[in-house]
Amino acid sequence: MRSVDRLSLRARCRFIGSRLSVALWALTLSAACLAQQPPLSCPLPPQADSGPASLRLIHQAVDSRTARQLATQLAAANATDADPLSLAAAYLSHFGSLVRRSRPEQLAELPMSGGVRLWLAGNPPLSEQDAERLLDWVASGGRLVAIADDSTLALTATLGVRPMPTRELSGAAQPIMALPLWPNLTQLYLAEDDAPAYLGFDDSRHLFDVGDQAVAWASSASATHLLLLPWGDGSVTLLSDTELWSNARLPQYDNAWLLWYLTQGAPVTLVAPAPPVPLWLEVLQRGGLAVVLLGLALAFWWRQRETHPAGRGAELISVLQRDIQREVQRRRPELADQGVAERWQYLARLSGLSTRVVGEAMRPSPARLSGRDFTRRVAQLRHLRLAVRPTVLEESR
Repeated sequence: MRSVDRLSLRARCRFIGSRLSVALWALTLSAACLAQQPPLSCPLPPQADSGPASLRLIHQAVDSRTARQLATQLAAANATDADPLSLAAAYLSHFGSLVRRSRPEQLAELPMSGGVRLWLAGNPPLSEQDAERLLDWVASGGRLVAIADDSTLALTATLGVRPMPTRELSGAAQPIMALPLWPNLTQLYLAEDDAPAYLGFDDSRHLFDVGDQAVAWASSASATHLLLLPWGDGSVTLLSDTELWSNARLPQYDNAWLLWYLTQGAPVTLVAPAPPVPLWLEVLQRGGLAVVLLGLALAFWWRQRETHPAGRGAELISVLQRDIQREVQRRRPELADQGVAERWQYLARLSGLSTRVVGEAMRPSPARLSGRDFTRRVAQLRHLRLAVRPTVLEESR
């Protein structure tokens, strides 16, 4: 009986040992397979679309791929334009929107009709009066799309929205993400489509809906970046930033599609600082008349230089030389029958110059002289003429 118990105990130990060996082998194999695969930043649940580059939003008048391709084509055509909003304006015009540019100080001059106004980054702070004027326009049926930053604090305070840095969200409720894929991209879901729109918002800013008034929103894994709030007969769409519509970022993800979705062919007013002015135009604006006069003077000088070539300088030298020879002949007529060397020696004694310098000044001028040689030759001849003329005056006395 004892031998049977011993055999049963041994069999059980062998069975347990074999199971442990199999489990250990399976664990080792799994670890080896995982080591060969790249790590994933987040779990991958099954889903219908394959990411930002896929064809999505097919139930809209413009799908994601069409919007992205159009923005890419327009970006190539506007590559040399220095205006950071030129691509957005061209993109909106393609869909029939009448695009108008306006500066913040011109809000009172804008028509009170419908359409869409885009209040973009870089504007000075809105006054309470301007914010009230904007909301009155929205209440009458307008659609306002505005960045929620320091320039619109008067507006967001009235709407019950507080823009804040994402790092301050530790004590606040985190935004709910329907899908954990591409956590740095903002996902906007529409009722007609299963797959979202992927938007490239700056992840460092969050929009906190204090009054829970938003009827639609879009969030990334860490923050909310878009809020749609009804106001009267119109609506206000607040964005954490508007750089996604700059020339460089409009063709990325579904940034261009969002611009179309918020406007859809309606008249659009871009409220933004004036585009950068070219350097030459800025100098002209600041210098004004002085720059124009300087340009005219340079043009006149160049024209005179072209119409009066170097022969004019040779003519001046010849006139001075003839004047000197005439004065010498009046003073010493007997030198006319003598050689050139005697006349040069006479001029050297009167002027105090060396015979070599006198000879250099009185020789015929070459066809072309440099500016330096011409100046030196004229100075020498004038010195000789001044030396000769006093003797003539003294003789007349």
